[in-house]
Amino acid sequence: MADGRTIHIKRTDFAGQAATRVFNDEKLGVEVFQRSGTAGEVCEIAFSGMRCKPDYQYRFRSQEAAQAHRETWYQAKRAGAEEKRNRVELSRAAGAQLGVGDVLVAIWGYEQTNYNYYQVTRKVGALSVEIRELAKDVSYNDAAMVGECVPIKGRFIGAPMIKRVDSQGGVKVSCARATKKSSMVVGGVDVFSPDRYTSYA
Repeated sequence: MADGRTIHIKRTDFAGQAATRVFNDEKLGVEVFQRSGTAGEVCEIAFSGMRCKPDYQYRFRSQEAAQAHRETWYQAKRAGAEEKRNRVELSRAAGAQLGVGDVLVAIWGYEQTNYNYYQVTRKVGALSVEIRELAKDVSYNDAAMVGECVPIKGRFIGAPMIKRVDSQGGVKVSCARATKKSSMVVGGVDVFSPDRYTSYA
């Protein structure tokens, strides 16, 4: 990956020897160059992030017009960076909600309700977890075509999967979105309330 100095050199070469840097923000990787045109016109070239390709390269009739456009563009960059930081912070906070041993439930199905269970087996950094699908204890009423199921914690039936925790504390699995399933501890054992499912096959 190119460092900041290398990026600056490439941008300067792109803008040309006649261009002067008129604005920069190191935190956002923002650099803006200008060169004079004819009849008071200004050519402005702007870069952001780690890119050496300009975000814009426009000709303006005056310095005031160039500055107004630059300010609008720059504020949008700042807002985007702030939104990204907020998403990361939310994800970090959500990731902290899930711990090793937590059981997740995913509800899915079309014209019937199905449940899949997963257990968090490992934390992977601040934003991700490793999960494995769990076996479940199932009872079924053939006449009513409904049943109940509960996860069997620690009895794995699936391979480990690394999943990123979303801002609401859930993870995306193949069938649906899985969220933490509440439980009660009785005699040192997690006890889960049964989930009611339907099956018409």
